[in-house]
This record gives sequence, structure tokens and C-alpha cells, in this order.
Amino acid sequence: MQKKIKKCLLILLKEKWNKLVELESITRLLAGYDNALFGSFIVSVLIIILGRISLNYSSSEFRGSEVQTSHVGATPRTGGIAIVSGCLYCWWVTENFSTNYLGYIVLSGLPVLILGLLDDLHFKVRPLYRLLGAAISSILAIYLLDTWLIRVDMMFFDQLFLFSPVAILFTLFATTGVTHAFNLIDGLNGLSLGISLATSFFLMVIAWISSDALVVLLCLVFFLSTLGLFILNFPWGKIFLGDGGAYFQGHCLSWIAILLIVRNPEITAWSILLIFFWPVVETVFSIYRRIYKKKSASIADREHFHQLVFDKIKKFKFFRNSSNFANSFSTLLILPLFIMPNLFALIFYNDIMKSIVTFFILLVLYVFAYYRIKASFL
Repeated sequence: MQKKIKKCLLILLKEKWNKLVELESITRLLAGYDNALFGSFIVSVLIIILGRISLNYSSSEFRGSEVQTSHVGATPRTGGIAIVSGCLYCWWVTENFSTNYLGYIVLSGLPVLILGLLDDLHFKVRPLYRLLGAAISSILAIYLLDTWLIRVDMMFFDQLFLFSPVAILFTLFATTGVTHAFNLIDGLNGLSLGISLATSFFLMVIAWISSDALVVLLCLVFFLSTLGLFILNFPWGKIFLGDGGAYFQGHCLSWIAILLIVRNPEITAWSILLIFFWPVVETVFSIYRRIYKKKSASIADREHFHQLVFDKIKKFKFFRNSSNFANSFSTLLILPLFIMPNLFALIFYNDIMKSIVTFFILLVLYVFAYYRIKASFL
């Protein structure tokens, strides 16, 4: 009897010890990742404090003529510097199996970040050059990570992807498109940043379920770096993400998603598309809308979903004298719409057919909602 009791106690002690060791290993692994939040937040604060210098070169005040503007007053647009600073600080102080991947992704994103920042600083970078910058960043990512999309879970295309040049070209097209999509949705306080937070969070959860520690850590870095800026961007709009930051986030998150798909065959590419649903659908629909009206796809307008919501909210008496409040409130209204596809992605992450059906149902609902809002202005 005593031997059995001793044996049970030993087993319990061993299990408790293993849990403590596992907890200690996880804690050691995550040590230093809070620096991504810290670095991003501190740099954001510095940009705001040095506003007098920054606003001489980077301010929405000088962009009052922009057709897409939804803000009032002068605000720094260099939030992308804060996000990349958080990522680089985390890369500098941490050292584990994800460090090189983090460095490669950040390094590859620098070309499109720089071109975006130049545009934020009023150097008037043409859309074509920014498109080329995104493509160069994707080429760098392919070279450094030695990775590209090998499947999209559609039989015909997956057969074509067995031929590497086709797969690489499609990867360039997809990542360049997503990079620009994150800039296109950057029109309200916290909107693009909120979508980036949701994207990195749900990619992280799916990676956690799939036991992919590398992608979990990469997502954590970008989630915390984004959060450091988000705190000061929403709801008061003290600093903006800017074109550079939006491009950089779109690039980095698209490549983390590709790593997740390539490293985990059980995860369907359609569930990842659901995570990127809002920026992708908004971009594709905007291109279709402009071509249908026989306008250039590169010419900005005020007919994006978030701008229609914002213009509608401003008509209410309560928001009429507070454009900034209306701006942030519009983001809150849109929040459930871009979170919903992410939740479905989490539920159907390993089910191709259900992910496809869900995507097209949500697409129909998006188009219906868009035209309902637009019709309300008539």
C-alpha cells in the first residue's frame, strides 16, 4: 500500500515538475517580446512630442485636398516608423529559432516601407513606383525565406503550382496585392491597424492550434508592434499609420500567412483568405467598381465602404460637430464586419469546402451591404 502511495506521489511530482519546466521554457521563449510593444509605443510618443518638426514634413494638414481624407487637423503620418522600430527592437534583444525569420521579413519589407514613407513625406511617389516597391519586397522575401505559395486548394491551380515559376509569379501577384490592400483600407482611426491586429491574432491562434511555434512568435511580434501604435491612434488619432506603415504591415502579414500555409498542410488556404477577407474584397471590389464606371483603377475616390459609413455617420446631429468622434465611431461599427470572417476562418481552418462556401456567402453579404449603404444617400 505504501509503495503504491509513493509511486502515485512520484508520478504527481513528475507531472508537476514537467509542467513547471514547460512553463519555464515558454516564459524563457517569450522573454523580450514585450519589447515590440514598448519600442513601438515609445517611438510613437516621440513622433507626437516632436510634432512641430514632424508636421513640417508629414501632416494631413497639407493633404486637405485629398479626396479620401476623413480627418481634421494636422497629424503625423509616420506611424510606420514606430511599427518597424518595435519589430527591430524585438529582433535585437531576442534570440531564438524565429529571430532570423523575423529579420528576413522586416528586411524584405523595407523597400515598400521606404517608398510609402517618401509619399507620406510629400515626395509624391507615383502609384506605379509603389507597386514596383511592393513587388521588389516580395522578391526579396522569396529569396531570403526561400518560400512561396505551393497550393491554393484548387485542383487545377495546384497542378500548375507544381511548376515553380508559375507558383512564384502567383505569389508575387498575391503578396503585392495584399500589401496595397492594407493601404487602401487605411481611412479611419484604428481601421487598418485594427484589421492588422485581428489578422495577426487569428493567424497566431491557428498557428497555435497547429503547433507552429515559429509562426506564433512572428505573429506575436507584429501584434505587439501594431498595438503600441494603435493605443495612440484610436480613438483620438494622435498619430496615423501612413502609407509606409500600411504597406509594411500588409507585406509582413502576407508573408507570415504564406509561411503558415506552407508549413502546415492541414490548414486550407481558403481559411487564410477569410482572415484577409476585408482588405482583399475591398480592393478587388474597388477595382471592379472603378473599371465599371470607366475610371482608372489607380484614381482615388470617396466610395470605399468605410468612407460611406463615415459620411453616413456625419449626417447624424450628434456627430455633426465632432468629425474625430464620428471617425472613430465608424471604425467601431465596421469592427464586427471584419472580425466575422476571421472567426469563420478559425472554425473552418482545416475544411476547404466550408471555407470556400463561407467566403462566397460573406462576399455576397458585403456587396449587398455596400449597395444598401450607398442607396441610403439617394
